[in-house]
Amino acid sequence: MRFGGDKGIVALLATLSALAVPGHAARADLPHITLEKSVPADTSTVSAVSEIRLFFTGAPLMRGASVRVVTTGRSLMRSSPPAADPHDPRQIFVEVSPPLPPGAYVVQWRCIADDGHVMRGDFTFEVTG
Repeated sequence: MRFGGDKGIVALLATLSALAVPGHAARADLPHITLEKSVPADTSTVSAVSEIRLFFTGAPLMRGASVRVVTTGRSLMRSSPPAADPHDPRQIFVEVSPPLPPGAYVVQWRCIADDGHVMRGDFTFEVTG
């Protein structure tokens, strides 16, 4: 078997090294952090909301984090700046004041993973009052 000289041997050793580290090769294509769940949950119907809480698979950097609550008619609702939960840095939350009136809402979020990659997404819920 021929590996193409020194470069081929280096490439083979790098591949074997990656495979020897548990989880290294398997994790290379995973997202940096993802939204694991939210409260309220995506597509849920709730009677009242005074706080939006996002649970991530890792701790996002708060620098550059944003959470916007908008109506389906695109009106921006008033909320506090996003804050990290002091007991679990994988959670960020915003308080909405006054509590959201009945209607359908979209939460648009953006955060930065510890490796610098920007992650964003959205989810919906409805308040029945």
